[in-house]
Amino acid sequence: MKNLYIVGAGGCGREVLHIIKDIHRIQGPKWNIMGFLDDTEDPLKGKECDYGVVGTIQDYVPKENDVLVMAIASPQAKQKLVPMLLERGAFFESVIHPETDLGEFNTIGKGVVIYPGFGMTVNCHIGNFVTMLDSRMGHDVEIGEYATVSSMCHILGNARIGKSAFIASNAVIAPHAHIEDGAYVGLGSVVLRKVRAGKRVFGNPAREMDF
Repeated sequence: MKNLYIVGAGGCGREVLHIIKDIHRIQGPKWNIMGFLDDTEDPLKGKECDYGVVGTIQDYVPKENDVLVMAIASPQAKQKLVPMLLERGAFFESVIHPETDLGEFNTIGKGVVIYPGFGMTVNCHIGNFVTMLDSRMGHDVEIGEYATVSSMCHILGNARIGKSAFIASNAVIAPHAHIEDGAYVGLGSVVLRKVRAGKRVFGNPAREMDF
């Protein structure tokens, strides 16, 4: 059994721990949970948690039996940290909750995290190191690597989400809409056509805002 380290001890990290424990409860033990790797100061202070921070991300050196799960929601952080850890020889697991609907004829990359309640239909693609919360995807949707899709979003048929994009909770992405690389879609926004690379949009219909 592999020794599993959770990269990031923030809120996302603790949620991912909960998913891992659900996997063990439903499917039986799969990993030895070692604890968190985190570079911030005392991230678990004031939080109840049955696993602690056992080292930093910056100082981590993989051992033969180690595997990691990327449990940081920020696409920019994922895009920075994952290549660094891969270069050191780290191996990432995907963590997919058993209570998901993965549909048919879909492809899922490596190192993904998928929360309970997520669902997709057919002919979709989820890229490497994507974080998907309890949202829904229609047919032929593409999600670029390092992207994060938050809770209760609806991504409709043929929509494309670019690399390192972030979709906040309760957003709706219309059919054939394109969220370009590094874009940010704010809470409850409705994207009808396109969000330009690196831009932040909010509202219904979504419009660019600078904050």
